[in-house]
Amino acid sequence: MTTPTPLDDIDFLARSAHRVRVLRTLAEGPRTRPDLHEETGVSQPTLGRVLGSFGERNWVERRGREYALTPFGDLLVEAFEDLLDTVETVQRLGDVLGQLPTGEMEFDLREFRDATVHTPDSGDTLSHIRRMEEVWLGADRARLLGSTLGPMSPEERRAHAVDALDGERRAETIVSASMLERGIELMTEVEMTSLAREFLESGRAKGYLYDGPIPVILAIADDTAMLAPTAENGIPTAVIETENETVRSWVETRLDEYREQSVELTVDDFPFSEDADGRGCRNVTDG
Repeated sequence: MTTPTPLDDIDFLARSAHRVRVLRTLAEGPRTRPDLHEETGVSQPTLGRVLGSFGERNWVERRGREYALTPFGDLLVEAFEDLLDTVETVQRLGDVLGQLPTGEMEFDLREFRDATVHTPDSGDTLSHIRRMEEVWLGADRARLLGSTLGPMSPEERRAHAVDALDGERRAETIVSASMLERGIELMTEVEMTSLAREFLESGRAKGYLYDGPIPVILAIADDTAMLAPTAENGIPTAVIETENETVRSWVETRLDEYREQSVELTVDDFPFSEDADGRGCRNVTDG
């Protein structure tokens, strides 16, 4: 009999859902054959063949009435599950993975294994951006490196601004020149102007202007980290959302680095006009 190669054994295991199910069940602890039949749903004849083939490969051994993984079986299950996680992560991230600055990411890409990937819906091409905006605006502690504003309506923005002032929200934004210009445009509406000024003057909001390209939008929303690679026009093509501590720590560090290279904005950098309190501020173009 020809000795199987490693690829032969990988193929042997992977092409049978029954084999994978039995191996995973035994990874939880020894089982009798009736227990295996009941937990896996594998028929008795098939179960006999699976256990026999596992025994031939020294993956499983008989201990009285129970079957248990050998040390080799334990090692195999661990490696196989790791391979499945890796393949699943690559498949789920798809083309998004190639748009990330992987050369700068000082962590294993498998840290994305529990991440959620948001891409444009066929009926709503901005759905992924809406998700990112909602998560970020709904957080008590929020940080953002951004190149574009989301599609949220002025009414929704006012509601979030009111909630932020009434709550404990602390926000830090590092923005591109184009995003700053768009934000200034929104402040022409009187009520939004007043709310924006009040939030800035509260000390709970910090803004910074970054003079350079932003290929990936980065955000922290409480315990959630988000990464959004952008197209040439600065619009996110997808959003990766994760609560992985390693990824979140990397995003925090990158935000710190961008902030150090940015200029802090003050109330005087915004064109606050005459508002409900009768206060006026200079236009940003007045010099």
